[in-house]
Amino acid sequence: MVTDAPADSTLHDGARAAAYAPPTTRDGWQQFVATPPLHPRQQHLLADLGLTAEGARAARPRRIPQAAAFAAGLAHARAWAQQHGNLAVPEPARHDGYRLGTWLRTQRRRASRGKLPADRIKALEAIDPHWNPAGGLRWRQAYLTACTHTTGRSPATTADFNALPADTAKWLFTQCSSYDNLQPEQQQQLAGIGLTSERARALAPPPKPPQPTRPARPRLKNPPSAVAAGLPYARSWAAQHGNLSSAGYRTEHDGFPLGWWLYKQRRAAGAHVKRTGRPWPHNPPLTALDPWWNPPWRATWNHSWHQAHTCYSTGMPFPNQTTKWIRTQQRTWDQLHPHQQHLMGTIGIHGPTPLHRYNSHPANLTDQPTELINTHETNPEQQTRSSQAHPAGARKQRPPPRQHTPHRQTQPTN
Repeated sequence: MVTDAPADSTLHDGARAAAYAPPTTRDGWQQFVATPPLHPRQQHLLADLGLTAEGARAARPRRIPQAAAFAAGLAHARAWAQQHGNLAVPEPARHDGYRLGTWLRTQRRRASRGKLPADRIKALEAIDPHWNPAGGLRWRQAYLTACTHTTGRSPATTADFNALPADTAKWLFTQCSSYDNLQPEQQQQLAGIGLTSERARALAPPPKPPQPTRPARPRLKNPPSAVAAGLPYARSWAAQHGNLSSAGYRTEHDGFPLGWWLYKQRRAAGAHVKRTGRPWPHNPPLTALDPWWNPPWRATWNHSWHQAHTCYSTGMPFPNQTTKWIRTQQRTWDQLHPHQQHLMGTIGIHGPTPLHRYNSHPANLTDQPTELINTHETNPEQQTRSSQAHPAGARKQRPPPRQHTPHRQTQPTN
C-alpha cells in the first residue's frame, strides 16, 4: 500500500530535484534501472522530482571502448609498478579504487589463450618483463619474497637456508629438489639470487629410498574363469578347516586373497538370484565344500562364531568382545536362524538365558560357559563383615540443616 507524501515534503521538492543528478557510471546506471517496476503513484512522486523513465534511459553512460579501458588499466599498472617495482599484484588488490588485480588476471588469461594483441603484451612487458610469470603468480610472489630475504647475501650452504624464515627456506629447498623440472625462465630468475644449477643440485636433499614393491594380487572378476581360478584355493582351505565361512575378508591362502574372492562370489550369487530368480550356476562346487558358504545372514556372524568356537573347543577364556557378542545373540535369540541357533548350541548356548553379572548366587545355568557367569561367592566371614559394616535397618544420618543468620542487623527500638 502506497501512502501520499506529507504536505511539508513539497517544500523540499525543488531542492531535491536540483540536487538530483543521474548516474554517470555504468554500474550506477544498472543499479538504477534494475529495480522492479514501480507503482504508478511512486512514478508520479518521482516525476515531481524530475526522475522519469525517459530521463533514466538517457542517463545511461556510453560503453567505454576496449582501447580506452586497456589504457586506463595500463596507467594504473604503471603507477603500481613505480611504487612496488613489479606487477605481482594479488587479485583482490586495488589501486586508487581501480581493481588492478582483477584486470591483470584477465590480461594473463587472454594472453595464455592467444587473444591478447601483441602490442598490449609489449606494453605490459615494458612495465614488468615478468608480468605473466611462467610458474604462475604465486611462484613469482614467493620468489620476490625470497629476493627480499636474500638481499646482499647469496645462499650457498644449508646453514644459509636455515638462517632464513621457515617458509622461505622451505620454498628454496623445494626449488632445489625440483630444479630440473623448472622452466628456463624460472631457473634464470633463481640464478639472479645466486641459486645456479650446480649450487641447486648440491643443496638438494637426498632422494628418498625407494619403497619395496608388493607383488600384484591377481585381479578378481566374476566370470567363470575367476570362479575356476579360486576353486583350488577354496578346496585347500576347506580341507584344512572343514568349512569356508571361517575365512575373513582379509584372509589369504597360499598368497591368494581367498576372503575377498569369497566375498565377490557371494555378491555375484545374490545379484544373479535377484536379477533372474534362479540359483547361481556356480553354486554347486562351493556348496559341496561348505553348505553354508553363502548363508542367509551376514558373513561376519560366522567369523564371530568361529572365534567363539575356537576358544570353547580349546578351553581358553572368551575375550571381552566375544563375550559381548554371545550376550547379544542371547538377547536376540528368537531372531536367529535355526541353523544359527544350532551353531550356538555347539558352544554351549542353548537358549535366551538371562545373564546376571552381579548376582552373588547365580542360578544353575545348563551348559552355559563359565566365562559368562559371575561365580563370586562370599564365605561366612565376608558375610559377617558385610552385616557389621551395614546393619539391617540402619540409615545414614544426615546432618541438620545449617542455620543462616541474617546479614542485616535489627534496628534498636526507640
